[in-house]
Amino acid sequence: MKFSSPIQRILRRTAAFLITAALALPALAAGTGGTAAAPMTGRRSFDALSSASELFQSEITLSLEEIKAREESDEYIPHVWPVRLGEFGYISSYYGIRIDPVTGEGSEFHYAIDLADKPNTKIHAAASGVVVEAMDYGGYGLTILIDHGNGYQSRYSHCNSMLVSEGDTVCQGQVIATMGATGRATGVHCDFRIYLNGEPIDPLTVLDEPEEG
Repeated sequence: MKFSSPIQRILRRTAAFLITAALALPALAAGTGGTAAAPMTGRRSFDALSSASELFQSEITLSLEEIKAREESDEYIPHVWPVRLGEFGYISSYYGIRIDPVTGEGSEFHYAIDLADKPNTKIHAAASGVVVEAMDYGGYGLTILIDHGNGYQSRYSHCNSMLVSEGDTVCQGQVIATMGATGRATGVHCDFRIYLNGEPIDPLTVLDEPEEG
């Protein structure tokens, strides 16, 4: 699964705004009643566009530095468990090939770990980021997808309720949903997935050692 980066969308909008503003400046100056502005020549237009381009490039550089910082920061790596294991919480299904839990027949590759617990158990964001999806995802029920801005995304499915919306910025450890059995499910649990550069990976290779209790 691949999703458009919120940073890329912001940069595109910033570029369009800067170019429009640069082209509009001479007209605005002429209408202020001050010294008359020189006619807009081809050279001046090119200079304005160049200036806007330089500003846009600086924005890209800043964003790349931010992404690099995120790659090195634990806050933006989904290593925090969405649900704490303990008296009632446990892993009910692992990443890998398994028998279809609904039909009890055949086999399928499970690209998640299932975390089971009591109904309405709080589900926490595994890392800080931006919510890119919060919707009913058919067989996965109520699902939240968070983009962490560094190639990582985390997904939380079969929720009973969602406490965040698309476009929201969330912090690592923030409660984003409650556990349920919406969609195609045999019991209350959270189907938890981690993607790296659009490809699913075993969450247990990223998550911390579990702290029970």
